[in-house]
Amino acid sequence: MMMKTVLVAVGLVGAAVVLPAQAADDVGAVERARGVTMVVRQDIIQPLQLGSGVQVLDHLQTGDDARLHVVFADGSDLSMGSSSDLMIDDMVYEPAQRGHGVLRLTKGVFRLVSGQVNKVPGGTLTIRTPLATIGVRGTDFWGQQTSEKLEMALLDDGELTITTAQGTVTLTDPLNAVVVLKGQPPSAIYTLTPEQLNAAKATVAW
Repeated sequence: MMMKTVLVAVGLVGAAVVLPAQAADDVGAVERARGVTMVVRQDIIQPLQLGSGVQVLDHLQTGDDARLHVVFADGSDLSMGSSSDLMIDDMVYEPAQRGHGVLRLTKGVFRLVSGQVNKVPGGTLTIRTPLATIGVRGTDFWGQQTSEKLEMALLDDGELTITTAQGTVTLTDPLNAVVVLKGQPPSAIYTLTPEQLNAAKATVAW
């Protein structure tokens, strides 16, 4: 289905940029995009650009040296680094009533500052990867998934519970981090060094 567009005038008379109009099914929108960024929606590939809406079951993808920044309706702030692949399995938010979000990272790197979806009574936010399921309370956090390894780090106050077939670990303090190797239990919790923190942030920096 082709998205309708609206024209927004900028600068001189006659100059305009074309931004996608927001659809009723949108659960968020693209705030910034760099390089090759796209969405697979109902088996149709569409490029993503400033203002593009995102919907439940959208498959977001970034190319080499690309960046994608999406803000959801509840205020959750998602940044994706290069060569990343993430699906919006679910995102429901009704202020002061209910919230439920599930994002699935197949590969690549992301940073998420959670909004209100997991702060309403009974609200939940979950990240699924090939190696673990992560329950989120709060917060600002970062993760990177390869075929054999998952790294997760808590960047601010909050809590991340990382569950695998081999065990569970919970990060509760800022800069707590953990590594999950395929087929192994989560590593012991460690604290990111300033160098490790800067390297993590650089993977999604603009």
